Amino acid sequence: MPATTVRPLTPDDARAYRALRLAGIAELPATFCTTHAAESGLPLAQIAQRLRTTPHQIIFGVFDGEQLIAIAGLRREPIAVVHDKASLWGVYVAPQARGRGAGRQLVQAAIAHACTIPELGRVRLAVAQDNLAALTLYLSCGFTLEDSPATDGMLQMQLMLPRPARASASASAESNVFMKINTLQIPAK
Repeated sequence: MPATTVRPLTPDDARAYRALRLAGIAELPATFCTTHAAESGLPLAQIAQRLRTTPHQIIFGVFDGEQLIAIAGLRREPIAVVHDKASLWGVYVAPQARGRGAGRQLVQAAIAHACTIPELGRVRLAVAQDNLAALTLYLSCGFTLEDSPATDGMLQMQLMLPRPARASASASAESNVFMKINTLQIPAK
């Protein structure tokens, strides 16, 4: 794929984002959690607001020159009991850009961003079980299928985020506990 760029979308990208999202909904209605009528009825200002990066959401786009050719969002809940999970959502690659790496660029950008959020431990997504290209992409990026059966033709997948700092700190703490137990002097009775 020649000179593509990946970046977070901004409110200035609202028109291009809406057009590409509507194309995705028209092509693959079952994979989006909305309808074409509902999405096309949203005011452009509301779409622009959706594109504002917040601590809980970011939407990435892949551009071929000035043309937006792929989109994906990463969202996490602000609720404390689930703030360690994020969802990859709204992934769509324009037909003319498929098979040239745009989807991989999006998924990798979302994973890289998720890794910068210390409290996140996993990214989840839902994918149509008959979408072999998407399944192959997600599996090659490290996602695994969850044990739950497919519902409404959708499979659940997850990616456990690498946390080497946590793992080494945890191992170090465990090692210190083990050392303390090993060196504990128990007085004779």
